[in-house]
Amino acid sequence: MSGFSLSLLQAVSDWQRGGDAKQNKKRGERLKEVCASLPEKYRTCSLCCFRQVGLPKGGVWNLIGEDRLPEKISSWTLDLEVAKGFKGGVPPEGQGYQGVILCVSPPPSSVIINLRELYRDPDFTAALEQHKGSITGYHDGAGRYGNNQSEVVLEVASVTQQDIYSMGGHSSPFEQLVDEAAKLAYGPNATPEQRAALLLKAEHVRSEAGPKWLSSEATQRVVIKMKPHAKRLRKIKRQQDAAK
Repeated sequence: MSGFSLSLLQAVSDWQRGGDAKQNKKRGERLKEVCASLPEKYRTCSLCCFRQVGLPKGGVWNLIGEDRLPEKISSWTLDLEVAKGFKGGVPPEGQGYQGVILCVSPPPSSVIINLRELYRDPDFTAALEQHKGSITGYHDGAGRYGNNQSEVVLEVASVTQQDIYSMGGHSSPFEQLVDEAAKLAYGPNATPEQRAALLLKAEHVRSEAGPKWLSSEATQRVVIKMKPHAKRLRKIKRQQDAAK
């Protein structure tokens, strides 16, 4: 019926199921192996690819201070909104992670499989439908996600500061921002009625408060400001490590 083997269908579905780091490494290598013989049109991508990551402080230092962060076989998306919404969006405050959206233009050699292109092939989706009963975990993998993430699987050795597209940020809660605005408008003794009126007037911009992804331009301004501090902190850390 098609040139898509059961081993390929299983590898694609397993990759989409996800798992822990050890499972993902194994599944990534298997995916790379079975996709190597596919036609070139499934192993190229001429568009920008996005990936959201939550970096601990050390990861931020590596990416901004040393201009390098090791990567691996990983999922990227052609849809910026998918990247923004991954795992609920901007990481919550207080958990020690900085949300970052990366953007790369992948060279052909880095593309393991362009899943969006693959899922657009009716022969591939027909093969999935025909063999889904034989694919282990199908309903948690290909059967669950299909092409709704516009996914491209890349093998990238590392990413750099130049690959940072957006960083996640948090403003104060909406009500707190309105309270501060009331103090500026009416003085420190603003009445509850004045605060309530201002809250009502500002309701249409409520969505602008809280967690947000910064624009690319705003992100670059933040990165430029952070870079000298990140480099200094990395130097201190190296000195501390050498003294141990």
